[in-house]
Amino acid sequence: MKHRVRSWVSEHSASDEIEPELPVFSIGKAAQLTGLSESALRKYEAAGLILFHRTDHGHRRLSLEDITRIKIIQKLIKENGLNLEGIRRLWALLPCWELKSCSEEARKNCPILSGANDPCWVIYKDEGGCDGDSCHDCEVYRMASSCTEDLKSLLLDLLVRERRKK
Repeated sequence: MKHRVRSWVSEHSASDEIEPELPVFSIGKAAQLTGLSESALRKYEAAGLILFHRTDHGHRRLSLEDITRIKIIQKLIKENGLNLEGIRRLWALLPCWELKSCSEEARKNCPILSGANDPCWVIYKDEGGCDGDSCHDCEVYRMASSCTEDLKSLLLDLLVRERRKK
């Protein structure tokens, strides 16, 4: 899965000079690149749609990958009529436990499986991720926005695989 994430990101990256996941843009520059205000970007953060990287001094930074994510959010709002809550709940449907191949033991204690209305990165961000890795590095967080259009196909595929196991 991580290889697919890196391939997709590098194919969609705007520049070969900057690593797509490297947080190099200030919130002001990100606002310029996306056409949004800084307060709108902070609202996206408050809604759990984006995770800002933070400098040692607490300044917000975004990567090219984050800018792409913001543009997808804008598209979901403008073209699909979703609001921030709708997008957050849509992304909460992602079966992160399947995508990350979590163990049965991890699944037993997972709040995501007990009907949480938030994506895993919202629930686990203060803990540094569900498996100790940063949510910024997690393939579920990184792929969530890019698989929104195919969410039905992804869920159906997982359901079919689960039925075949039985």
